Amino acid sequence: MPSLSLPWVIGPIPIVITVWAAYECGVAVAKQRATSGEAFVAALMLPIGLIAIVCQLFLSDRNLNIMLITCQFIASFCFFIVMHASGWRRIFVRSESESNVIMKYFVIGVCAYVLFNVFILVFHGADRCTVGKCFILEWGLGRIDHIFVRLYLGGAFGALMLIGILPVLFEGFLKVIRNRFRIK
Repeated sequence: MPSLSLPWVIGPIPIVITVWAAYECGVAVAKQRATSGEAFVAALMLPIGLIAIVCQLFLSDRNLNIMLITCQFIASFCFFIVMHASGWRRIFVRSESESNVIMKYFVIGVCAYVLFNVFILVFHGADRCTVGKCFILEWGLGRIDHIFVRLYLGGAFGALMLIGILPVLFEGFLKVIRNRFRIK
């Protein structure tokens, strides 16, 4: 049975996580339970799994760097859509002292996001595994010589960072529109 011999291109762990995430997203939307940890993780992992699968099936010969950045942004936007559909609402009212702390964390988050993507894109690793090096990782997540594993892992961590960055950008954009470009 060559189809069941491991390692698969798309490993069993991402398949199980994506199916579980689809179930949890459905439950969170149906019951309006956005504050549970399962809903948060599922809203992140469902678009990551689906985007990585689609890219593996249809776009495997394209530029990995562009696909990784696009995967992170699409997954972040899908996260906010799923969380909003499940009843999650963000409160934008903050004091001035909290804004300074948030800006500090925002700058740290942007720097970490840029450094993460530069590190992933420059040091993308080898295309083959040896038994001593990463056979278990390849057995569980999928073959490393295909783009799925790189998109799945890089997209998940990058999207997690973008989930913290995008609301601050959106809030700043709303503040600029509300003030109509007035300088105080």
